Amino acid sequence: RRIMEQFFSLLTLQAQLALLMIIGIWFSKKGIINDPGRKCLTDLVIDIILPCNILQSFHIDLTLDMLRSALSILIVSIVLQLFYGVFCAAAYNHSSCTRKAVLQYGTVCTNAAFLGNAITEGIFGAEGLMLTSIFLIPQRMAMWSVGVSYFMQGAGAAPTTPEEKRAHRKAVILKTIRHPCIVAVVLGMVLLLTQCPLPTFLGNTIKSVSICNTGMSMILIGAIIGSSDINLQNLLDRDTVLYCLIRLGIIPLLVLLACRVARVNDFVTIISVILSGMPMGGTTAILAEKYNGDSAFASKCVAVSTALSLITTPLWCLVA
Repeated sequence: RRIMEQFFSLLTLQAQLALLMIIGIWFSKKGIINDPGRKCLTDLVIDIILPCNILQSFHIDLTLDMLRSALSILIVSIVLQLFYGVFCAAAYNHSSCTRKAVLQYGTVCTNAAFLGNAITEGIFGAEGLMLTSIFLIPQRMAMWSVGVSYFMQGAGAAPTTPEEKRAHRKAVILKTIRHPCIVAVVLGMVLLLTQCPLPTFLGNTIKSVSICNTGMSMILIGAIIGSSDINLQNLLDRDTVLYCLIRLGIIPLLVLLACRVARVNDFVTIISVILSGMPMGGTTAILAEKYNGDSAFASKCVAVSTALSLITTPLWCLVA
C-alpha cells in the first residue's frame, strides 16, 4: 500500500511537470517566449535560480549517513561518466557524423540539471536535491570537455597542435570551476560541513529564488521543445528510437544492477537510477546549431526523449 501511495504521488508530480512543460510549449508557439526570451530564461535558470536551489538543498542537518551517501553518489557518477566515454567511442558508428555527435553528447550529458532536479526535489526533498547536485558535478565537467569535443571533431574544429590542446584544457578547467552551479555546490558543502547559518535576509532570498526552480525549468524545457520544427510524420526514426532505448532503458537498468551488485544503499541507488534515465538535454541542440551539426535531429531527440521520460521515470522509481 505504501509503495502504491508513493507511486501515485510520483504520477501526480509527473503530471504537474508535464503541465508546466505544455505551458512552455504553448508560450513558444504563441511567440510569448521567442529566441531572445528563451536565451534570457536559460541564463536566468542556470546562473541564478539553479545555484540558489543548490545552496538551499545543502541547508540540512549534517549526519554521517549523509556524508557517506554524498561520497557514494559521487563515485557512482564518476564511474558512469567513464562508462559513457568508453560506450560512445564504440557506439553510434552506423549514423552520419553530424548525428553521431548528437547521440554521443546526448548520452554523456542529460537533462538531469533541469528535469532531474525537479523530480528528485519533488520526491525526496532537500536531501535528494543535495545528492543530485553532487551527482551532476562529473557530468558538468564532462559536458564542457569530452561532450563539446564530439561536436568539434565533427565540425573539424578540434584542437590539433600541443598549444591548442593546452589552451583547450585550460579553457575547460576555467569554464568548469567558474560555472555558477559548481560554485554553488562548493559553497553549499562549506555551509553543510561548518553548519554556519546565513544571515536571515540572505537565507530568505535564496529560499525565495529556489522555489522558482521547478516551474521555470519545466517551462523552459517546454519552450525549447516548442521552438523545434518538428511534426508527427518525422518524429520517430531509427536513430531516435535507438537513442531513447539506450538513454531511458538500458543505461538506468545497468546502473540499477551495478548498484545492487556493489551494495550501494537504497537512497543513493534510487536517485542514481532516476538521474541516469534522464532524457537528452536542450544544450545538445544549442551546440549542434553552433558547430553546424544536425540541430533538427537534436531537437527531435530532446522532444521525444523528454516526453517518454514522463512515462519511464515513474516506472524506474517503482522498480528501484
